[in-house]
Amino acid sequence: MARNKTRNRIIFWGSILACVVLLGVLSHAIGLKTAHEWATKINGWVLFLVMALLPLVGLPMSLLGIMAGAKFGPLYGFIVSGAAVAVNLILSWWIARKWLRKPVEKLLRKVDYKMPELESNEYAGVCILTALIPGPSYTLKNYFLALSNLPFRTIFWIGLPAHLFAMSPGILFGDFSGAMTWKKGIFLGIYTLLLVGVSQYLVRRIRSRQKSRSPKVKDGKPGPKRAADGRTQRA
Repeated sequence: MARNKTRNRIIFWGSILACVVLLGVLSHAIGLKTAHEWATKINGWVLFLVMALLPLVGLPMSLLGIMAGAKFGPLYGFIVSGAAVAVNLILSWWIARKWLRKPVEKLLRKVDYKMPELESNEYAGVCILTALIPGPSYTLKNYFLALSNLPFRTIFWIGLPAHLFAMSPGILFGDFSGAMTWKKGIFLGIYTLLLVGVSQYLVRRIRSRQKSRSPKVKDGKPGPKRAADGRTQRA
């Protein structure tokens, strides 16, 4: 088991490092200055509207974050990206609750499945986990959170900084792309590795907490369950 964990960690960090190197090679191949100049020519309000609306239909927010960094620089890039993410969360919540929830629930009933009901002490952890975990797109993450029983205030006030945390390397990369140097490249690579490491640490901590809270099985019998008020009950 320990060997498997060590091997998985080596594969994981090796893959991240390879992606960083590949990104650097490809960025120089396509011409960073050209991409930066193209992004800076876009009208700022148009870019904001694109960031606020098009991720609702699947446009990658990671790409738009890079464009925001190139257009506005790091500080205003974060501000504009944060405002766009806020609009995304509000609209995805509204769309999911008004139009998507009933059809999705009806579809799930046909396959004999029900969306899990999260307890209040799981709200923050699930929101952070969903925003930081790699794989699913930004769009799917927002609709998943909106379709769950998470309250909107949790999705907004925890999901917003978590999404910005995950987008930060792209925003910085967009700013650096106008005049990329080897020092900036090293800084961005180290920053990205640290951010991935922190994200993985938070994901593992949240998962371990959720496992420790789940009822354990002893001798084929389920362990104590938790009531809605948090008190322990026996099966």
